[in-house]
Amino acid sequence: MTKPAGFFTYFHHSALINHLTDEQAGRLFKALLIYGDEGEIADLDDDQACTLAFIIMKGEIDRNFERYAETCEKRREAGKKGGRPRKSKENEETEIYDGADL
Repeated sequence: MTKPAGFFTYFHHSALINHLTDEQAGRLFKALLIYGDEGEIADLDDDQACTLAFIIMKGEIDRNFERYAETCEKRREAGKKGGRPRKSKENEETEIYDGADL
């Protein structure tokens, strides 16, 4: 699957993250980076709050990656069609407004 260079985090995640200590938030962030980059799920089982936040945010990362792959595929298909048609010579000739009132 095509993978983007990063992932989004949303402001509504602050409701989850604000309930974590700074240490927990750091562990969560590192776990999300590993998951987004390598697809590996870090072991957070010893911390239920981090695990819950990870599960919620992991789902959004997955959806964003799917949307990214779909967008890439649509653009690839459009590129195979040759892109936007070139303008004809007739359309290229346009009147230039010189600022004079008519």
